[in-house]
Amino acid sequence: MGNEDDTGVAVRDGHAPAVVAAGWWPSPWSAAEVAAGKVSRAGLQVDRGRIFWSESRPAEGGRQVVVAVDVGEDGSVRRTDVSPPGVSVRSRVHEYGGGAATVADGVLYYVDQDDQDWYRVEIGTPGGTPAEPVRLTTTGPAPVRHTDGRTVAGGRWLVSVEERVEGSAAVHRLVAVATDGSGVGVALVDHGHFVAAPRPSPDGRWLAWCTWDHPDMPWDAARLVVAPLSEGPDGPSLGPGTDVAGGHGVSAGQPRWAADGGLVFVDDRTGWWLPYRVAPATFARPLGGTVPTQSLLDPSTAEEFHGPDWVFGLHTFDGCPDGTLVARAGGGGRDSLTVLHPPPDGPDTGPWVRTGVDQPCVSLAGVVCAGAGSVAVLGTTPTEAQAVFAVALDGSSPARRLSAAPAVETATERASHSVTRAAVVGDHRVPGLFFPPTNPDVPAGADELPPLVVFCHGGPTAAAEPGYDPTVQFLTSRGIAVAAVDYRGSTGYGRAYRDLLRGSWGEGDVDDCVAFAQALADDGLVDGARLAIRGGSAGGLTALAALIRARVFAGAVAWYGVTDLDALARDTHDFESRYLDGLVGPLPGAADVYRDRSPIHHAAALVGGVLLLQGADDPIVPLDQAERFAERLRAGGADVELIVFDGESHGFRRATTVEAALEAELAFYRRLFAGPRDPRA
Repeated sequence: MGNEDDTGVAVRDGHAPAVVAAGWWPSPWSAAEVAAGKVSRAGLQVDRGRIFWSESRPAEGGRQVVVAVDVGEDGSVRRTDVSPPGVSVRSRVHEYGGGAATVADGVLYYVDQDDQDWYRVEIGTPGGTPAEPVRLTTTGPAPVRHTDGRTVAGGRWLVSVEERVEGSAAVHRLVAVATDGSGVGVALVDHGHFVAAPRPSPDGRWLAWCTWDHPDMPWDAARLVVAPLSEGPDGPSLGPGTDVAGGHGVSAGQPRWAADGGLVFVDDRTGWWLPYRVAPATFARPLGGTVPTQSLLDPSTAEEFHGPDWVFGLHTFDGCPDGTLVARAGGGGRDSLTVLHPPPDGPDTGPWVRTGVDQPCVSLAGVVCAGAGSVAVLGTTPTEAQAVFAVALDGSSPARRLSAAPAVETATERASHSVTRAAVVGDHRVPGLFFPPTNPDVPAGADELPPLVVFCHGGPTAAAEPGYDPTVQFLTSRGIAVAAVDYRGSTGYGRAYRDLLRGSWGEGDVDDCVAFAQALADDGLVDGARLAIRGGSAGGLTALAALIRARVFAGAVAWYGVTDLDALARDTHDFESRYLDGLVGPLPGAADVYRDRSPIHHAAALVGGVLLLQGADDPIVPLDQAERFAERLRAGGADVELIVFDGESHGFRRATTVEAALEAELAFYRRLFAGPRDPRA
């Protein structure tokens, strides 16, 4: 029997006609299936032998749920939702959140998205009657948010980050709240503009945390501080803190206490985020002066064991019961899993020995020890996005998926996956990924070069995803090639590369994306007359600026993209309110630069079509930016479409929104690529 794909192209017995134009290939992935498959996971952790994580549910309006997994003796995997039904577990601290759930001694502590307060609920046994949640904090007159909690004093107190929002500003503190539901709370740290990662030592005598101040971002100059922790009649209190690492151009993060009382963390004093350790004997006496730290790796190592702290609760390494450290190591745009073994005479007696571990992921977002000889990893493979796997460190058994399998996964779809090819272009060697069109139902050997869409990642302090991205496959299976560019300023390549974007955002990133697209066209991999560019948030500015700064792309798509840098600096939330000091320059001295780099002030110079996709409730890049930019483009007669999604914020979470946005984006590209068009003409 014959049927039709989503464009009306006839398909018989699952096979396309002999000739189908690139961009119109029949695809096994509909926009609805891609939207439903955009399940993001985070917060990987282990408690009492059970593995937990948080995951979004696009079909439930983006609700985030805490999931527990139990592996039976027969190898069966049982997943259970342990957060209360109907509750979305999500923090809005820094707007990006993270760290909204922590599990300790069989108890789940979580932040309710609706009121941003902490709750406690007994997890119980799988299949048992759910317990009633107990509210631990109560929001006051001003918006108060919480995240990143850890229990102290035998579980009687929860230490966490508190954010009090006051207009566009905010006050951040470390607080301890009683876990009995009495509502009692005490402030532990109320100095320093930002605080994160409060981590109590196993014996409860010390607290480690990270802090930084405007105008720095955490990846610029975060300090690691340790202070003595004690409990009095009114609750926990801290003694004087001592800086352990970071600050003055060094970013420290992820403090984690070892079972022997030592402290492990990462910082980029060498230009790369590498692991260091403070010996437990250091904490046998009052801290003061310079705290001695030991490097676990050769200082010349050019890999990243950490990433930018856009969200709370990053967990890319963990200590195992046998004293080893298991960690993600990133290099060259791809991650690996590694084990660091302490020397035989003790962890503080010499260099550690490193061994690799086979596992299926090309990018890793979470690593935790799950028992003797086993770890759980959260990552992305070439054919699956954001999955959790159990991995045997000795390779005695294959990795086992613990998270739910993709809802739709047929042999045809697996064959349609486009697998990345790494590429490097330009004078300063811009790295990136190329995903060629792939579809077994379309005859090979056609002489038509495919159109190309360049993906600009957000941040801009972030990186392209080398693994499976449903949006990439949505395009490549239809005959549209994709390039994901790690333009200057991207992470995963050390601080020197990250700092190349300082002062040049809106120019250097644009030039790198243009160079990458032109190199692919020059190599005969794509049609140089049919190029488009797209990006979200900061990547939206890069995409739109490319239509102004160059005459290479036929059009651009911006998902909640930045169009006005001055408005961004003035109106955005506290966390990023000074971010542009480093990326563009400090105000008011750099006001002319802000204007020159903002697409909204160059609408008349823009050449190409524009599609703007925007959430109505975006607090980071407000709707006003997209509306004013669209008005100016229309006034100049430009081809522009603005679609606003009610109830959506910065990052679309509802399946219906993602589906509509993808369908609009595909229709936009098809209009651009319908026939030969040279944007340089």
